[in-house]
Order: sequence, then C-alpha cells, then structure tokens
Amino acid sequence: MHRPLLLIFIALQFYVQVVPAQDPIEPAPAPRARWSEDWSSLRDFSPLDEDAPSYDSAPSWFKYIPFGDSGESYLSFGAEYRLAYEIYDDADMGISSINSQDSLQQRIAIHADLHLNKQWRIFSELGHGLVGDREGGKKTADETDLDIWQLFLDRRWHLKSGDRIVLRVGRQLIETGNLFINAGEGNNVRQTYNGVRAALVEKDFEAPGISQKGVTRRLKGIVPFEVFAAEYVDFADSAFDMEGTDEYFWGLRLGTPVPKYRARINFLYTGWDLKDRQFEQGGGNRHDEQRHTTLLWFNRPLGEGNHWGMDYYLAYQFGHYEDRSGDSDISAFAAFGEVKYALYKGANTPILGLKTDYFSGDSDPNDSELNTFYNPVFATPYFGYARDIQPFNLIHVQPNVGYRFADKALVTLSHGFMWRESTKDAYYGKPNAITARADVSNSSWLGQQTQLSVRYKVTPTILISSYLAHFFAGDVIKDAGGDDRNYFHVGIHFLL
Repeated sequence: MHRPLLLIFIALQFYVQVVPAQDPIEPAPAPRARWSEDWSSLRDFSPLDEDAPSYDSAPSWFKYIPFGDSGESYLSFGAEYRLAYEIYDDADMGISSINSQDSLQQRIAIHADLHLNKQWRIFSELGHGLVGDREGGKKTADETDLDIWQLFLDRRWHLKSGDRIVLRVGRQLIETGNLFINAGEGNNVRQTYNGVRAALVEKDFEAPGISQKGVTRRLKGIVPFEVFAAEYVDFADSAFDMEGTDEYFWGLRLGTPVPKYRARINFLYTGWDLKDRQFEQGGGNRHDEQRHTTLLWFNRPLGEGNHWGMDYYLAYQFGHYEDRSGDSDISAFAAFGEVKYALYKGANTPILGLKTDYFSGDSDPNDSELNTFYNPVFATPYFGYARDIQPFNLIHVQPNVGYRFADKALVTLSHGFMWRESTKDAYYGKPNAITARADVSNSSWLGQQTQLSVRYKVTPTILISSYLAHFFAGDVIKDAGGDDRNYFHVGIHFLL
C-alpha cells in the first residue's frame, strides 16, 4: 500500500522568453537534468525553412510540437540511454568474500514535457534500470523495473525584473550544493523524491559568439534562493511499484555573488530523518537518526577568463541518533573541496588540481555523542569512480593533473592518499554499511589510489567515459583481511 506523502518538495524551472526570428537563440545541448531543457525558440522557424538554424542537440520535429497559433503551448519528447560496464578486482577491497565482481548496466528513460502556457507545465519521465548478475548480489541503486521516475507540475511567476519564481510539486530528482546533494549519477538508477521545491531564479542572459554556428545562445540564470522538502522514493523490483520510504529530506539554499573574485558564496541547510543507519556508535547496529547540516560553499569556476577555480565547503552537523535511551547527540564536522589552476585561459590547456578533505569520525563509540560525519547523497565519484570511499571518518588528499581539449575531452590523472580521521571509528565503504569495524586495526592508514579518467563528448548528446584505478591497500585494509583493488569502468551515455 502506498505510504502517505508527509512532505512535498519545491524546484525551479528555467523559462526562455519569446525570441525574435531575426535574432535566433540556439538551445543548449541536452543537459543531465532533462527538465531544464527549453525548446521554445524553435517556434519561430519552420522545419522546412532552409534559413532556419541547424541544431546539434536533437531533431526539432519531436522537440517542439506546438498547440495553437501563439506557440506558447507545446509538447517536447526526449530519451536517455546509458550503457556501462564495470569490474572490481576485488570488491570491498577484498575484505568481503565477494572477490572479483563485474556487471553490465543499462539505464533507459523517455520523457514528455508539456508546456501548457508560459506559467504552467507538466513533466513526466518513465525509466527502467537493469544490471547483469553481480557476484555477491545487487547494489541498492542497480535496478528498478519500468516505473515513473519523474512526474511533476510546476508554476512560474514572471517578475517585471525578468526574474522568475517557480513552484514545483511532484516526483523528481533533486540536486543542489554541487557535490553535497547529488542524485547519484554514478549509479545505474538515480535517487528520486516525492515533494515540493520552490526557487527564485534570476533572468537568463545572452552570450553572443558562443556558438560555432554564429547564433546567440541563451545561458541559464542564477538561483539565489531555493527551499525544498521531500520524501525518499525506493527502488522497486515490480513495475510501477516505486513508493515513499518514510524517510525525509528538507532544506534551503541562499547564494550571493562575489564580483571581485568572479565567484559565489552559498549557505545551505539540510535536514534528514533516516531509518536504520549503521555506525560504529551503538555497537555497529542499525538505528534511526535525525541529522541537520549547515554548510558554507564557495564556488569559483574555471573559465570566463579565470586561471584558477575553487569549489570548497565547510559543514557542521547536529541532531540525534537513537542508539540508546535518551539518544546520542550528533556533533560532526567537515571541510572539503578542490582548487584548480589552468595554465592557459584558452579552451585547450593543462589543468592542475588539489583536493583536501576532512570528514570527522567518532572519538568514542561507547559515549553518548556521535561524531561521524554522514551524507547519504554525496557525489562519491569525487574520491574515485569505484565509489567505495565514502565521506565518513576520512582524511583525503589528492593532487591531480589533466588536459582539457576544448569542450570535447578531459583527461585526468590523480593520486589520492586516505586515512581514518579516528582510529576509534570504522571504515565505511558503502553509503550505509560498515566495511571494517574500528577494532580490526590500530592504524589510521587506509591506503592510496591512482586513477586515470577520460571523458570524451563525441557530440553534444553523446558522452563516452572511462576510468581505470588501482588502490594500494594500507594497514587498516590489510588488517581487516583485504588487499589491493583494481577497478575499470567504461560507459556511453546518449541523450536525445
């Protein structure tokens, strides 16, 4: 039986204003967040007009199907196909009995985006995730039968300033704070929510000359404020059986520009009400928790004439963990992020980077305070695409060097060093599971990892990615019965 929706969530939609035919606007390539596409500019051109611009993103005949003479009402279709192969040798750093583990993954999704007018729209997406037999069993986000991944209604209010307020209600993905709140793109099936989200969006702006075809591209505006409240949706085995989990997530984000540094500072608050979370605290058993996070995030992207970029976060967590009578108080800290430097301002340039990360661990698992930092939706490919390093009880330092080939390809070689922040706390290799208990080793040294990654954009809608990594086991892993680990991934992602 479907659980009642106790919290709903709010989000934001970008809407491009009517564009004169003599000044065409080129839609951007299909983004990962498919609901953010805008094909309204196609209304000014007949598909048989020889002078109409040629768009790389997708054929216009199914991207813009108008209703009525005004062109404000239209229907747009799209699709996604992701095929990936990955192999661990060995899984869980060899600590478990799984040994070598490989899998072939497929993600298939189709969506329909109905714009009723300038104020109202309905977005829907059907999806199916399939993974071949994994040694040791499926992962949580491996599979779901055919189901509704997104279905929401949003309402837009256009302000005189050109900004917009958007209210969205329904099922969808939710990502904010860059690394901190991620839908799990590295997994075969992404995390979806039921809820409500609202935001203020500053007006879009035009960037002449950005397109090779000589037309102007309209870039998205900035989101200075958003609020949301959501219920997690599970990964169902049966068709059309995904439903709420009685686990909840809510928050708000405020952002302001720092023009002197071409950067932005954001404040993010999030709250989680979660079930059956496992930490060393409480004897390694599973208990419910209510956790709050306050986070400051400084972001200065490379590009726009910037030689150097920074993406850095400072976070504090509080709340309670229900492992005893009266609960344990949560008090945890994190400071993490990356600094990058491009040797040249041009599109082709070497890029140097350094990640420095601190996530607190528990200092005493037998007291009444839980100090383990925890985030169930962190973008874990940040540490390595094998996704077996989690931002809990961790110190991580990773220098990297890469080369950017215009907007076509990025090749990066990295080498990371990892320690437990507290030897009294466990090694966590999964989003909600202990991989090695604290008492298996007196050492803090987890090991080091070398990774080579290649991301190649064949066209604006086809991305090929590959990752090759070797983990050199440290004392903690070896004392727990593990050893070195190899990992390989290759995938192709097609957006239509």
